[in-house]
Amino acid sequence: MRNTLAILALAALPAIVLSACNGGAAGGSGMSALPNASSASHHSKVRRGDNGPQDLHAGGADFPAYAYNLESQPVGTYNEPQAGPGQGSLFYAAPTNGTIYYCITNSGDGRKAFEGEGDSGFPPTGPCAALSATPTGYGGRMDPLDFASTATALASTECCAAGSPYANGRLSGSVTWGQPFEFPQIGGIISFPYLGSDFSVSSIQLSTWTYCAISNGTVSDWNDPAITADNGGTSVTGGVSQPITFYFRSDSSGTTYNFTNSLNAYCNISFQAPYNASPYGSPSRSAAWSYGVANTWPGPGSSGHPNPSFIGVFGAPNIAAAVQTVPYATGYLEGSYAKAAAHPALKQALLQNGYSKKKGAYFVDPTKNGLIAKSFAGLSASSISYGVGSDGNSLGSSTPWCQLNIAPSLLVAPPAKSYPLLGINYLLFYGNNNGVHLPDKTALIKYLESAAANKLVKKFEYTALPASIENAVISALNGSGSQAACLQ
Repeated sequence: MRNTLAILALAALPAIVLSACNGGAAGGSGMSALPNASSASHHSKVRRGDNGPQDLHAGGADFPAYAYNLESQPVGTYNEPQAGPGQGSLFYAAPTNGTIYYCITNSGDGRKAFEGEGDSGFPPTGPCAALSATPTGYGGRMDPLDFASTATALASTECCAAGSPYANGRLSGSVTWGQPFEFPQIGGIISFPYLGSDFSVSSIQLSTWTYCAISNGTVSDWNDPAITADNGGTSVTGGVSQPITFYFRSDSSGTTYNFTNSLNAYCNISFQAPYNASPYGSPSRSAAWSYGVANTWPGPGSSGHPNPSFIGVFGAPNIAAAVQTVPYATGYLEGSYAKAAAHPALKQALLQNGYSKKKGAYFVDPTKNGLIAKSFAGLSASSISYGVGSDGNSLGSSTPWCQLNIAPSLLVAPPAKSYPLLGINYLLFYGNNNGVHLPDKTALIKYLESAAANKLVKKFEYTALPASIENAVISALNGSGSQAACLQ
């Protein structure tokens, strides 16, 4: 019966969700009012000569996209009307001469576009697809793009040694684009969204044990006694059985990597009282995450682990639309997208980070911006590993000071009473820009690391990274001593 209801509900989803399965055109996302994805609008930055040779074209991760362009998708190609960044976004406010057109795909495709791998499938000059439809290109004027974005830093298998996709610097014919300038730019959180009207409580609290057990399929009903215990003994469904439908990303996603990285750290522990006994863990009831860490969802519902309660869709907006539409659904989603969802609005579960015998579990609200900033407060310039990939191995770069990586292991140790599920977005620029938009690229990077940008970021469910990290980015940008500037 539950599967039938889920299928009927999916049939009613906006076209944007169905497009993830069949590659068709996308429709409305259920998000708050944003620029029309098919054409320019009054929300877009309009300058004389828009879509001209002065404009920048980029793309990749959807993790940071709400801050970067308010999810305004520049559908089509550069010689067609394209939506620019939404007013109030970082790319709208950036002091560049050209408009920044950022085509949202995902982290994996962003890295491939940067590396030149798979360009024939959806090249930088191919049309930018409608939001969360199957990628067809990036709508750019030239190959390569001006820059790319990813919520997972380059791995040693991608760059920069011989045999990797980005071996010894990217070449376009006889032109070299140099070693990558890669740096962490913005922090964000991953939440468990839900439709508030489905439930009988004003907010849902989930302990670490419980959200681990939801993610691995052990807890499959909202009326599970563990969820009831997390919420002070009150059933979140009024005592009625309501199976959980869990949505995951079907594409190669940095959000998936960061989410599974968190599960791998938080769920594979020896849980202490009260989470090692009824109504929580037991020898036959485990919250352990046995699927590892990956950019493509490896858990329940994946090809190797069938589970009809776990459903994959392409892109963050599709996750939001599914949870808005399918009764009693959840999944993992960037907090900014959950916050922006409207008609109907989505809520986000409060997650545990702290416990005392006297006061019990401490649950953190992901919508509290100060708590998000606190989550990243333990990071500093000393957290940066230079010339190292996300897999912990050397990139083999000739300019290791230009690849600034923060190890994923540092994202799973936030301070107590701060939000626990974290991600960092990275920007990828070419070290040698061959005179293409170099002043604007420099101005953009300096702006993104500025106090003005940091203030704007607070309006969304993101946070600026600590000042010492921003200073390290600017130092790499400018170069010092024997270390050449990372952007030339």
